[in-house]
Amino acid sequence: MLPGRNESWRRDPRAGVLVIVAGVMLAGFLALLAAILLAPSFVALDVAVSEAIRGIDAPGLTRVAAFASDVGDFWPMALLTAATVLILAFTGRRPEALTVLLAVAVGTALGNALKYAVDRARPAIELARIPPLETGSFPSGHAIGSLLFFGSLAFVVLIDEKKLGRSVAIAVTCALAVLAIGLSRVYLGVHYLGDVVGAWLLGSAWLAFVVLISAYWGAGRANGE
Repeated sequence: MLPGRNESWRRDPRAGVLVIVAGVMLAGFLALLAAILLAPSFVALDVAVSEAIRGIDAPGLTRVAAFASDVGDFWPMALLTAATVLILAFTGRRPEALTVLLAVAVGTALGNALKYAVDRARPAIELARIPPLETGSFPSGHAIGSLLFFGSLAFVVLIDEKKLGRSVAIAVTCALAVLAIGLSRVYLGVHYLGDVVGAWLLGSAWLAFVVLISAYWGAGRANGE
């Protein structure tokens, strides 16, 4: 259970855990980026694993994957983020509203900037089950956007949740949504698995940093410090 809004994070050891998580995830992202840019053998493995995922054959899977991909698209994520921010702001939870806004908006912008900087080619167009975008492949925009939205949503919900069972259900639901959206992009043939994992690593690093700053600032304001 997370500390409530009236509990100080400044003496909570989990604040230190967030710092470690942010550092580890960022290091993992940089290592993955270096492997994609400099290690042809790793790229070959990434391509092979991605092909295996695309080769999964199950009734209705393409339809489910297309739906998950649509949910993780820019406008659905933008609308869900805007609605969440407005609800939190008008219910007096402005630190939490700012957390969601900063996490999603800045993190997505960072991912897009890196996408153009890295400019990794997407899988061949004949492999795609849906029309691919013309932007670079690494990191996946759908994967980072969904992780930042559902991750920050889980944080602002769980911060006041007292029941363990409900907390677990919320966390699992958000995690499954992130997994479904990210893996759907690989199955549909518009990303490699490395693009999705890279987005998850980068998004997790940024989210941990934003949550740390938000919780520290919000708890301090709540306690009058």
